[in-house]
Amino acid sequence: MRRKRRSTKVIKYKIYAFAATLLLLTVAALIIPLRPKESEIEKRTLSKFPKPSLETLWNGEFFEGVNLWYADTFPFREQFIAGNMEYRSLYGIQKKQIYGSMQASAEVEEEQEEKEEEKEQDKTVKDGTKKREIKQIQEQFGAVYVAEDTAFSLYGFNPEAVNEYIAAVNALAGSVGEDVNIYDMIVPISTGVYLDVELQKELGSSDQKEAIQYIYDGLEDKVKVVDVFATLEDHNDEYLYFRTDHHWTALGAYYAYCEFMKQKEMEPTPLESYQTMVFDNFVGTMYSYCNQASALGSNPDTVTAYIPLATNDMQFTNIDGETMDYNVIADVSTWAGSSKYNCFIGGDQPIGWVHNPARADGSACLLIKESFGNAFAPFLVDHYEYVYIVDYRYYPTGLLSLIQEKNIKDVLLLNNVSAASASTLVPNLTEIVSY
Repeated sequence: MRRKRRSTKVIKYKIYAFAATLLLLTVAALIIPLRPKESEIEKRTLSKFPKPSLETLWNGEFFEGVNLWYADTFPFREQFIAGNMEYRSLYGIQKKQIYGSMQASAEVEEEQEEKEEEKEQDKTVKDGTKKREIKQIQEQFGAVYVAEDTAFSLYGFNPEAVNEYIAAVNALAGSVGEDVNIYDMIVPISTGVYLDVELQKELGSSDQKEAIQYIYDGLEDKVKVVDVFATLEDHNDEYLYFRTDHHWTALGAYYAYCEFMKQKEMEPTPLESYQTMVFDNFVGTMYSYCNQASALGSNPDTVTAYIPLATNDMQFTNIDGETMDYNVIADVSTWAGSSKYNCFIGGDQPIGWVHNPARADGSACLLIKESFGNAFAPFLVDHYEYVYIVDYRYYPTGLLSLIQEKNIKDVLLLNNVSAASASTLVPNLTEIVSY
């Protein structure tokens, strides 16, 4: 009898504790100031409370928006996700996992393309000419393979986007004078450099070496290719790519820079000549994409940045059109763990430029890039009087006028192989080439 009473009391206490927890969470969820507006880990602005209208109330979109806002901005959301992943990791040893799918990535791109088509009519000004509309572009992944403490993004070859990329590069080469050198560098992602070819096939990842060669074969003779695949493979026992993030390290970028210097018949700066800044506890995009997997979070990356010899001063114009003084390599030691990669050139800015006071020969280079180019750009500084850096996702005007105005003789397009295959990114390059 006593045992039964004790058992009943225990059950009652559990019910009370559970009910109290639910009540506490409900109260916390209703406190608007506790709701986050941005996610540091996911590097995005969280959903906003939707504005009601007769149409959205009638078709249910308003209530769907409320549900999305409620879940997306729930107080301590990221801590709950991390705790859940830590709890799940206790169920046996999970050394290998797959997050997401290649099909999911294709659906996201298709959805974004449809949204772009819907907004196309809004991209005109009063005189009828097109105006380039700039939007923040989130990093996108399909399937991600996690082996022990390292994440690998799987690559999917997209012939339509790749062919558009080839056409854009050829169009740029055809629009500049004979005295302007056009270089193209396609960088493999970590999967192609670190994983065995057979394993890549098993995981459903396309052959990156074949994809890169396909791009190079399609380029006009005027375009000089900078093939870095073999070089990175030769060093694949080194720290060339981050484990928790999709980018390469500055060391990986350095080896690629050496290949560019070889093309230019110039001597690269020895690695030991640079002063460095080192930032620990970096957890990047893969960590957030994989629901803050504990295997990644408990083994953060280290960002090592190499400071140019000539100068560490630069300027950039941000997406709001404001010009700012900055550093080529900035001290981000006090920044959030997810933001350490932003030590390079101020992150993803529409345009940045560096004046090298040690040179006065008028030499100028233009780097056209996505975020992989951020770690590469500092190595160019010592070799030109001026280095211009354009992120084609956010640059508002055309490239040809910039090349002519700044008397640029070397133009390097640098893209990771996934970016050159992304139908949400490549049209931005096409647009500024033809603008």
